[in-house]
Amino acid sequence: MMWKVKQVCHPVWQYLNQPLFDPYYASVWRPHRFWYLYKIQLLETCLHKEIASKSHYTH
Repeated sequence: MMWKVKQVCHPVWQYLNQPLFDPYYASVWRPHRFWYLYKIQLLETCLHKEIASKSHYTH
């Protein structure tokens, strides 16, 4: 149960703590759009970690 709470709270926390008026970071105002971009970023991070961990054990 606690895992599900963390799974929901983390994206909400990131949405609420976006840097506003930062020229290097585009703020996303629509929650649906933010959730879409968050899932893409999470997937890219997971795929990058898996590739890094596989390359570590193949040498």
